[in-house]
Amino acid sequence: MNTAVMRLLSAALIVSLLGCDLARADADAIILPTDPRFNVFELSNSAGDSTFSGPLGVVVLSFASKDRRYCRAARFPADQTFVLACREELGWKIEATSNLAADEARNPTNFGGGPMREVGEAVEALRAGVDFLDEREIIEAAARGWRDPAPLDEQALEARDILRRTARIYRASKSYVDTGTVQTVYSIKSGERTGETRFKTAYVAPFDFRFESTMNDFVYFDVGFIAWRDRDGVDVWLSSSPDIIEYVNSIQDALDAGAGISRDSSGMIPGLIFPGTKLGGDIVRLTDAIRIEDAPIDGFDCFQVQGFRWPNTGESTTVWIDKATFLIRKVYEEGKIPGGTTRTTWFYKPAINVPVDAASLRFNKPRPRSN
Repeated sequence: MNTAVMRLLSAALIVSLLGCDLARADADAIILPTDPRFNVFELSNSAGDSTFSGPLGVVVLSFASKDRRYCRAARFPADQTFVLACREELGWKIEATSNLAADEARNPTNFGGGPMREVGEAVEALRAGVDFLDEREIIEAAARGWRDPAPLDEQALEARDILRRTARIYRASKSYVDTGTVQTVYSIKSGERTGETRFKTAYVAPFDFRFESTMNDFVYFDVGFIAWRDRDGVDVWLSSSPDIIEYVNSIQDALDAGAGISRDSSGMIPGLIFPGTKLGGDIVRLTDAIRIEDAPIDGFDCFQVQGFRWPNTGESTTVWIDKATFLIRKVYEEGKIPGGTTRTTWFYKPAINVPVDAASLRFNKPRPRSN
């Protein structure tokens, strides 16, 4: 018998004699069947999008780790702790523990915030994919005894699976930044011309947000738009009225207000972070979506999904989604205008759950572009 197994069996004997205090001692302990927390982690009816409250604890998320283990995070109000544990042969190995304040310990539905940094960082370090387990996956994992999670099968993912994962990633983000451009090629009888819109986004959950775009489709002048939100409310600014800052009722109203002059870039990605925008279209709810051949963008291996953002136009939209992060890197669609057509491409350089410079969240008027 090897030393590792002997050590675990010895721990099991001591725990059975002394209770579960030893299992709580450090982040390397094994939660064994003799520990009542074992049953909390074993529950099959505690999914990633919802919670199951028990008298002892509640699991709030579950995922597969990079080293092929099932991992779950749970609150234990009596101990005022938040525990991340991964399933091993003899039990659940504690990977990280965060101490909670009394009010946090009593609230089983709110993940994140407060002093839970240790567990949050461990989740990010261990998680293999970008998505937490849903209810069906939870049930399947429990049926396997929480062992040997299947690796992500990229080839088996359908368009709706990819778009669903993408939506969940943006909406669960702790922070997000991007820079990008929109290029619109106008084709009419007299020839072609290309307009360009530059944009950038910064977001830190749950409040701070800033979006800025500058459109130059008309050659002679730029059209600027800024929307930002902080704890004081939501405001918008337009270069057409540079001395006026307008307060609006909601972030969705602000993003919709900028849809036209930002070539929909105000609503396309910010509309995933803040669902409910209308004029930008919902890029993750494409009608009749299908998966087409994968293709790289700027060296990033991407899924390609095609469907209809505006079904009544009959013009399809193609989206390139990064396989590693499920972030959107490119969008393309064609349209019709009086006397001609348009070809529009959105290019994104995104980053998620990264430090965000506080200055990028503040309002400041863009500098005029020098010609």
